Amino acid sequence: MSDSESTPSADPTATRTRPIVVGIDGSELSIKALRHARRLGEALDAPLEAVAVWQQAHSLYDFYQAESGWTPEKEVEKLIGDAVISAFGEDRPHGFTQTVLKGPPARTLIGHSADAEMLVLGSRGYGGFTGLLVGSVSTACVAHATCPVLIVHG
Repeated sequence: MSDSESTPSADPTATRTRPIVVGIDGSELSIKALRHARRLGEALDAPLEAVAVWQQAHSLYDFYQAESGWTPEKEVEKLIGDAVISAFGEDRPHGFTQTVLKGPPARTLIGHSADAEMLVLGSRGYGGFTGLLVGSVSTACVAHATCPVLIVHG
């Protein structure tokens, strides 16, 4: 058997660069984190992924959603789109992706960190429904993410 026959075929995912993931909630600090992550991605030759997380809130007015066409997911898709435009304008980084995930923000970002090179977050986000990244989210991610976490301050 020759050396080439004994060498297993290369796994195409083995050399895949994992993305730098940025948590987006629309706050100025999350937009600043996105800009900072872009510089890191360019320096490390790593793709950039903006991630916004939403969690279903139930109320007595849920029945209006079906009639109006409004959904929390559509709202978050608009939020992440606006944040990307604020951060980059039309000059998006090469290989840039944006993702909207459903679930509790801290737990969802921590789970998503398993496939990330780094997780980048603003130090404080918005509170309440529009606050997809509240201060406790960044604290939980620092403690439990499975990749390095960078917190961007104001």
